[in-house]
Amino acid sequence: MDALFPMIEEIQGMMHKRYSPEEAMNNILFHYSSPVCFIESNRYMLQRAGLPRLDAFYYTMIPGITRTVMRESFGKKPKLNRLSLMVEFLKALYIGRRVECFYLILLDYHGRLIDAVLMQKGSEESAPFYLRDALCTALTRGARSVVLSHNHPGGTLRPSKADDYCTLSMMNALHAIGLPLLDHVIIAKNRAVSMRGYGAINPLLWSMQSPKSKIVREWLDVDLLTDD
Repeated sequence: MDALFPMIEEIQGMMHKRYSPEEAMNNILFHYSSPVCFIESNRYMLQRAGLPRLDAFYYTMIPGITRTVMRESFGKKPKLNRLSLMVEFLKALYIGRRVECFYLILLDYHGRLIDAVLMQKGSEESAPFYLRDALCTALTRGARSVVLSHNHPGGTLRPSKADDYCTLSMMNALHAIGLPLLDHVIIAKNRAVSMRGYGAINPLLWSMQSPKSKIVREWLDVDLLTDD
């Protein structure tokens, strides 16, 4: 991500043929400690940092473009059969997200991606989760296993009681139709925590969903711990 600032400066030069982008870059570097903070700002905050109105509009497009490019870099059907692989994929989906977003990640029998479905958007503090919609999506798309994910725009990685409830509800509902929930991954500030690895939910509940499934048994290949 550190390479973004040189890229931003280059874009400034391309957009301004008549004057140097040095002053605009100095304003950016003064107001933003990292490229991540810069690209997650809205148009109003960018203008307050000294960017012209049109420039601010262009830069608010960066997160969406970046998400698309990063997602496509994984290929059409990446194999996401391990937590470590899934985390890197999910981080790309949440670049620049300023509100909570729930994704439903649908995998085939071998752990390859069928689709990553954005189910709901919310506010900076919460997003609604509709269990029925998630189940219908998993069934109609032919998923063989599912990963639930959402972000915490505030930066904390600690799962809430609502996160526990949402995870258990999804796990029970999927189990009733023969699909395992592999995990519920929370992303915050380019970091991640696995609800399955966090330990708030009994580990046996995860493994008992589909005891013979290799992907269920071998899912946790990395420890994601947090001090938050």
